[in-house]
Amino acid sequence: MMKSVSRIAILFLAILINCAATVQAADEAPLSESKDIPAVKKALKMAPAETAIFVGDMHCGNCAKKVARKLYAVKGVTKVRTDLKIDVAIVTPQQNQQLDAKALWAAAEKSGILPIKLIGPAGVIEADEEAKKEASKPHDHAAEQTKTS
Repeated sequence: MMKSVSRIAILFLAILINCAATVQAADEAPLSESKDIPAVKKALKMAPAETAIFVGDMHCGNCAKKVARKLYAVKGVTKVRTDLKIDVAIVTPQQNQQLDAKALWAAAEKSGILPIKLIGPAGVIEADEEAKKEASKPHDHAAEQTKTS
């Protein structure tokens, strides 16, 4: 009798651990892959007029500055905040102005750190699978400096 109780307890623990691992894996899915736009905006603490641009491999402060610098050049942008942990730039427009999503996308591309997904008041723009693969490749800062020298 005691052996069967022990086996049941061990089985129960194994199931519990497996469930916890599954929940944790689901929680770790990147925001850029979410289809629930209101949930993404809430998670990023975005104001209704703001636009989020998910980019590939924004791994350091210099990368974030490059992206922000190009986004500030877009007409109507007043603020850009970046989050290196989730590879996103959040853009704030001038009051009572809506930003051009295509211009923001093009600006992010010009930074050399390719955009994956844009979520804003005008809707959603998403890179195709090939572009997503290219964007997720790590880039080489040394090679970039050689190009600009």
